[in-house]
Amino acid sequence: MPQPVFQRLPGALPTPGVPEETLPFLGALLNAPGWGVALLDVDSRFLWMNDLLASLCGRPAPLCVGRFLAEAWPGLAPPLSPLLARAQSGERVAEELVSGRFGEVGTLRHLTVSALPASLGAGVLLLLRDNSSRLREEAALRASEEHMRSIVEISCDGYFFHDRGQFLEISPGLGRLLGYYETAEMIGRNILEWVAPEFRAPARDVMDRGVEAPYELAVLHRDGRRIPVEVMGRPATYQGRAVRLGAVWDVSIRKASEERLTRMEHFREQFLDAAGDGFKAPLQRLHFDVLALQHAPAIPESLTEQVGRVGQGVRRVERLIRQLLDFTRARLSGGLPVQATSVHLGQLAERVVADRRQAHPGRDLRLVTGGDLQGTWDAERLTQLMDSLVGNALHHGPVTSSVVLQLQGRWDGITVQVHDPDCRVPPEYQGTLFEPFKHRAVCAADDGLGLSLFIVRQIALAHGGRISVESGAADGTRFIVWLPRTDCPVASGS
Repeated sequence: MPQPVFQRLPGALPTPGVPEETLPFLGALLNAPGWGVALLDVDSRFLWMNDLLASLCGRPAPLCVGRFLAEAWPGLAPPLSPLLARAQSGERVAEELVSGRFGEVGTLRHLTVSALPASLGAGVLLLLRDNSSRLREEAALRASEEHMRSIVEISCDGYFFHDRGQFLEISPGLGRLLGYYETAEMIGRNILEWVAPEFRAPARDVMDRGVEAPYELAVLHRDGRRIPVEVMGRPATYQGRAVRLGAVWDVSIRKASEERLTRMEHFREQFLDAAGDGFKAPLQRLHFDVLALQHAPAIPESLTEQVGRVGQGVRRVERLIRQLLDFTRARLSGGLPVQATSVHLGQLAERVVADRRQAHPGRDLRLVTGGDLQGTWDAERLTQLMDSLVGNALHHGPVTSSVVLQLQGRWDGITVQVHDPDCRVPPEYQGTLFEPFKHRAVCAADDGLGLSLFIVRQIALAHGGRISVESGAADGTRFIVWLPRTDCPVASGS
């Protein structure tokens, strides 16, 4: 009659029928790495255990052999005893999950247990694998994934995990955005089903290349509506494998706001153009009528002075309207429009000086130029800039003072200076001199509104330049404008 296997193991009672030389091989086999192995008799008494199991339970094998399970492992006896009973009855118990402690206060272990009958009614072969580290790592991974989901969920409108375009998981927020309150019906389907047709090719390219920068597209709601969204993808781990995580932001409100701003900007431009044209035509007719009266051969001498005052009033109203329109455009549209062409700034300055000399025949007004004065600018706007600065100096300086308009060309740009030796700007005013409606009586142009220096600054900025003021008791006041030669933006602010 064959003897039970546990009676022929190293450490068990010697059996005369077993060759002694086979025992080391059998011991090495049962000490194979990965599994702790023990043999128990019908009373759940340990007859033998391998080295791994002895190390796992934290005590030498001789201290366990010969002792009952409940005595050797009191913390594991309750969950293991039913499994051993099943094996005693002849059932093969395979890889059951059991948790407990080998000692009364030992480390909690998570074990995979198999129990096999050694021979009917003779004992049980017990195999244990410690999965504690793996289970702790899996728990930590799940916690990390849940933490990541929580962070993503509060930072965007929805998220999803996908593997090569196939939905693995969809957040409730994204499901609601797409009109699906039960996201299970979307799992396993391709993402592109919910992407608007014209965006499917670029979306597929982004997923194939693993782009991590945000991009915009339109997705399809369940009812057919198109929703503009912003999407950003990142590598992620999902259930232990490398996949992609996509975060989604609904940008419908932002897009609607951008469209409203565009429409408002277009309306503002239409309004300003219409207002400018509406004022321009009647003023031009008045100006031509005044010129006709001034040159009429039979105009009474008593009316000559009155016609001159009407002409001055028309020109003043024209300047006021133009400055108000420029101020409105600069404030509402973010800058003044400029139309850049090739310009010789010296020729523009000569015309400005000639016109001002005609209007102020008794004043000393000089033009000084040097260097290359050719560049790409808006001729009308720069004429307006120089005329405003020269008019400002003539209006506020005494009639005996000299006003100098100086232009100096360099390789990178041109400096325009207007020097008024007899105008002083108090230091407390210099920081706000170019703001609208301020210091109207202090070195502001003769428009009476305090807008001319604000508009001069806007013209300089529209050309990519800058303006500054230097004022002191010794040298009077200098307005200094620097203009880059070719960096003028075309149609800026329009």
